[in-house]
Amino acid sequence: MLSMKKWGIYAALVFGGLLLGYFFFGTSGTTKSKTDDIPQSMGKWTCSMHPHVKGEEGGTCPLCAMELTFMEESVTTPSDFQFEMNEDALALANIQTTVIGAMNANVASIKLSGVITTNQQTDAVQTTLFEGRIDALYPNYVGKRVWKGQEIGKVYSPELYLAQDKLLTSENYRGTHPKLFNAARYSLGLWKMTDEQIDKVLASGKPMMNFPLYSDVTGTVTEVLGKEGNYYDEGTPLFKVSNLNSVWAVFDLYEDQMALLGEGQEVEISIAAIHGKTRTGEISFIEPILQEDKRTGSVRVVLDNKNGQLKPGMFVEAMVQTPLNLNPNSVIVPKTAVLWTGKRSIVYKKPFLDKPIFEMTEVSLGQSLQNGYVVQSGLEIGDEVVVNGTFTIDAAAQLNGRPSMMSKDSHFGDSKHETNQEEIRDIKDMGAIPIQDNVTLEFMGHYFDLKDALVETNFERSKSEVDELSSSLRKYEEKGMMEPGFWTNIEKELALLSSAEDIESLRKHFKPFSRELIALVKKGKLDQATIYVQFCPMADNHKGAFWMSLQEEIRNPYFGDKMLICGVVKEKIN
Repeated sequence: MLSMKKWGIYAALVFGGLLLGYFFFGTSGTTKSKTDDIPQSMGKWTCSMHPHVKGEEGGTCPLCAMELTFMEESVTTPSDFQFEMNEDALALANIQTTVIGAMNANVASIKLSGVITTNQQTDAVQTTLFEGRIDALYPNYVGKRVWKGQEIGKVYSPELYLAQDKLLTSENYRGTHPKLFNAARYSLGLWKMTDEQIDKVLASGKPMMNFPLYSDVTGTVTEVLGKEGNYYDEGTPLFKVSNLNSVWAVFDLYEDQMALLGEGQEVEISIAAIHGKTRTGEISFIEPILQEDKRTGSVRVVLDNKNGQLKPGMFVEAMVQTPLNLNPNSVIVPKTAVLWTGKRSIVYKKPFLDKPIFEMTEVSLGQSLQNGYVVQSGLEIGDEVVVNGTFTIDAAAQLNGRPSMMSKDSHFGDSKHETNQEEIRDIKDMGAIPIQDNVTLEFMGHYFDLKDALVETNFERSKSEVDELSSSLRKYEEKGMMEPGFWTNIEKELALLSSAEDIESLRKHFKPFSRELIALVKKGKLDQATIYVQFCPMADNHKGAFWMSLQEEIRNPYFGDKMLICGVVKEKIN
């Protein structure tokens, strides 16, 4: 079955095809294109939404039933991976390029995200000293302070009662059998009864029924484990404490960043919960074992907290300046030039200085820097690459029937893209996507494009996709497809997305927007092919957040490069 990724991306290109198609390919009646004089035999009949589909004149697309249109091919294009755009298209799309030069920076900034935790070196556990029933427990809530030697409760212990009774009995033989008396008294000391308490029992002639329990630890209660009225064995934990005069800031570190950081390295930490206040610290420990589910390790910084401002659970960020240790001739490409396709990374080169021809190039990326990537293969110093309008060029490539970032891996390098008729039959038979509902395709396509833009931390593209989502919603209204109350929450959340003024605000509102859309998809209100519902536990200050994706591989829209693969697949919707 054709992957939903292809459907979503093609739907996302509808707006570009409708508004920019004539400019891209010079078929406007007022602007003469280089392909105007090419006969129809130099082109092909294809679908504007599904350019991999080919057919005969007068035919229709087997996927969406749209009439096929003739797409001319430029004779000036020297390669299947290259295509030409006219000057009007370049101006309209605001295409900008840059020449890859030698790396001139010797320091990279690495941004880390983490959370405040207790200092485990000061953590302690208060346990029961002997078997018995807890009749009273005073530290019964988190946050209460306790001190060593402080009375923390009362316990009834049959064994302790018998030990006291034995002492009272042996007192009658104290003069004739002093060793027996001393042994009985000593045994009470093992129960941690003080001399004062023992003398009080001897003076009263009665055993203590409810023995006071004293703390062996000092700190703030972080977890209550015991409960009044319950019987516990000796050594059972009653509560946990920690000395919060110092805390840990623990950050996630991806495996490809581990070689860049070391213990003793200075970091600048910002804490949003206390008005973005920053403080410096040093890396005290780097966890040597990766978490297999997230493929991350931990970096620890010990912070002074005598003023009590830092609370365990607070979300923090850190910036680390680290030497690049790269070859001076390393190739660095700006992040805005790279398109992610899951397994592959794509850039568009401009191979000819005097011609508006662009070439899709697959690159292998290495280390992620603050504003770029180290290129391991695919580019060389002196190559000219697109840094603004990359997605528009890729959209134009699809509409022109050229290989694009969404081409299947098996088709990379194969410009034919023959349609798999068996896959088409599967889609029609299963009814996975309503053939006539192009608005649904368009709406969902823009959602996935918005997600990808957030992954790229591209604010301008994200805002553009929000506008396109709003436009698609208006089409639902125009077509009378809006059931009463059906889109109320979607419209509300979309309005909040539209009002966002920065990327973090967009990510904040993307969470409830995704939640509402996931609910509609799961109710079957929007028919789709396979969709992966994914979840990041660290998003929204560790409250967690869901999103939808067309690929199983995790690409986190809430953190982007900072925590690109943080998350898990929670559900698969077919």
